[in-house]
Amino acid sequence: VIAELRRRNLRFRVYTRSLQPDAEVGVFVSYTPETIAQQLRDDDVTSVINCAALRDINLCEKDPTLAVRANVDLPAAIGDTVKQLYISTDYVYDLNEEDRRLDEDVPTRGALSVYGQTKLRGEQEVLQRGGSVARISSPWGLYPSPMKPSFVDMVTSSLKVLDLPTDQFFNPTYLPDAAPVLVDLAVNPSRGIYHVVNQGKTNWFEFAKVARSMARNKNKTTGSFRWDNTRPRNGALINNRLPRFRTWAEAMQEYLSGPRAEGRIKR
Repeated sequence: VIAELRRRNLRFRVYTRSLQPDAEVGVFVSYTPETIAQQLRDDDVTSVINCAALRDINLCEKDPTLAVRANVDLPAAIGDTVKQLYISTDYVYDLNEEDRRLDEDVPTRGALSVYGQTKLRGEQEVLQRGGSVARISSPWGLYPSPMKPSFVDMVTSSLKVLDLPTDQFFNPTYLPDAAPVLVDLAVNPSRGIYHVVNQGKTNWFEFAKVARSMARNKNKTTGSFRWDNTRPRNGALINNRLPRFRTWAEAMQEYLSGPRAEGRIKR
């Protein structure tokens, strides 16, 4: 998203909880949940792409209060101050064993984890304040998380035999495809829920097997049922409101044939 904002020569600031010593002065700014509303007013911000979240499933279960602060209270505070695009997740859905088509108008029957429940509550806070929600799923892209490598980078670089779930289905999000759409939703009039995912339904086993094949990683990949009740079994998001993205396999081919993580953005 930062790269897309720079490509368009848009003025922006990045508010972060973990400001690095070498972060670009005037662009990266430290904030706290208590100060963010006033900072947005002081900086004359007109729109926020809210990527902040507590995503650690186990930590959310262990300390739901932390999850509420990050995933519910923060977007509410931002939404009281400025237009907001809230980045959300397929985890807001139920198990979906009957494999309903999960387009933007299909309601959840109840998220399965504290993470999913708090993200769903965050969506509701944002929508009640006239904001918009962009759900993504299993994202990967050129600028990796400072916390850990993306799933694609992990499976293509690992020399281990990997056993992965065959009973969790999703539509992945390639972030270079998603970023222009997210910026458009933030700067132009938009309301409601959007599913920002690439075309093509897959599971973790197939996703990894295709990635390894394209990367010429010949280490073995196996699949098994996991019966994981923290995320939807059939969580493939259907995009009916935006122009269709290319397939995740096409995006994967581009990613693995190009310079991965080139020019990482300092955080």
